[in-house]
Amino acid sequence: MDKAEFSRRVLACQNRLYRVAIAILRADADAQDAAQEALLRAWKHLPSLQDARYFETWLLRILIRECQRALKRRGKRPLPAESHWLENRAAPSDSGADLRDALNQLELKYRLPVVLHYIEGYSYAQVAELLRLSESAAAWRTRQGVEKLRNLLL
Repeated sequence: MDKAEFSRRVLACQNRLYRVAIAILRADADAQDAAQEALLRAWKHLPSLQDARYFETWLLRILIRECQRALKRRGKRPLPAESHWLENRAAPSDSGADLRDALNQLELKYRLPVVLHYIEGYSYAQVAELLRLSESAAAWRTRQGVEKLRNLLL
């Protein structure tokens, strides 16, 4: 894959990359930094990509690992009071704001599978691959996340 093809593929999935990063980190600047670092790592390690059909999955996996590193670096630093990461995907109604707030309250291990499956449209098998879980564990965490969301919204 040459530089032009890499750029074309990145442009095709850049919004998804940002949404996933912001769903994990819940801070715009951190999400942008993590996405940029993930792209640099991906370019550096591009020869390790064995099948270009899996480029987006491979890149998302790199991004998720970079976000996890960012969370460790951040430590106990408080999050921004309000995160708008879901605004482009949710209705601009009060229910959209309520959903966004509820998602922000979920632990990452539940929030990320819910975002990947219901907002980004990945199958349980794809979520499992991205998060390095079994498919049943990915489905269980997603269902648990939805149940926790339901409890928060009631």
